[in-house]
Amino acid sequence: MVEFTTGLEVRPLIEADLAAYQRLLADPRMAAANAAPGSLAPDLLAYWFEKDRHGPFAHAVIDRRHDRFVGGILYYAHAAPAQHYDVGYFLDPLLWGRGLMPAALRASLRLVRQALTGPVTVWADCLTTNQRSQRVLTKLGFQPTAAPAHSPLLPTADDVVWFRWDLPADETVI
Repeated sequence: MVEFTTGLEVRPLIEADLAAYQRLLADPRMAAANAAPGSLAPDLLAYWFEKDRHGPFAHAVIDRRHDRFVGGILYYAHAAPAQHYDVGYFLDPLLWGRGLMPAALRASLRLVRQALTGPVTVWADCLTTNQRSQRVLTKLGFQPTAAPAHSPLLPTADDVVWFRWDLPADETVI
């Protein structure tokens, strides 16, 4: 668990987070930001949650004041090259625009860096229309780049901007 000054903490995603995870990802504003269908079935969200929860690094963003789940930060590993991860994240739309996600993502990157030795590369993609997410990534030091060879299926290449960050060896730099 990592606490930071915004009143939030980052901790592992746990089974008790399912209902809040489903509520947030079913929100139409969230779907629009991620090009997801406007209506997602609860059983599909439960399936995604279980896959996410058992991923290499699955973090919940918790509002400490109200002890509630307000977002997630999820890392997806790739078979090759080693120690390359895609990161995805989401935050309750009621909290958008407050500068919370950069702090939460930075805290999760520190946890990843602490858990791994050697070079680590983190990839992120977002829709070209999602300016907020692009600002989050740029603020943290991610660099715009071409899509990696391992990129997942995307809406279309023209709809997505890719970012890359090679994590420094010292997590205090993050």
